[in-house]
Amino acid sequence: MSAELSPRPLGSESFARYGTVVEQPDRAHDAEGPGWRWWAEAASLAATGDAYGIGFLDLEPAPLRFDWAERHDRSPEMIVTLAGECLVYVAPAEPEEDAPGEFEVFRLRQGQGVILAPGVWHGAPLAASGPAAAMVLLRERTGVEDTTMVRFETVPVAGNA
Repeated sequence: MSAELSPRPLGSESFARYGTVVEQPDRAHDAEGPGWRWWAEAASLAATGDAYGIGFLDLEPAPLRFDWAERHDRSPEMIVTLAGECLVYVAPAEPEEDAPGEFEVFRLRQGQGVILAPGVWHGAPLAASGPAAAMVLLRERTGVEDTTMVRFETVPVAGNA
């Protein structure tokens, strides 16, 4: 079995090699009204020339480990935590490689998200400590037209990081 990975807090710099962090900006809001504040263009999801599909993940507590990953060479993928906390595991996009390199695990708190760059290895998020939910956006038909999947030895994830 592989060495246990400890989840890292999500940050723009620590996640930069995998894509973009999506969260409420650390700057003044652009507009406001009674009961709301608005931050425009907090992140950008690259155009692919195709429509994006929106999916939902219902995450239940399960053993914190993974033994598979996938990548999409032509589609960015946005994952946004809607409820609870989830753990996203990723490995760098390396087009010449048929298997992922070393993984890192990032903790996404409710309201945080990531946009994975095309080619980044990843799998379904894990529920961090209780039920969670996430929304996923990626190019329509990516699952049937642009997915490479691999299986490998189980990688355990630390639960109390």
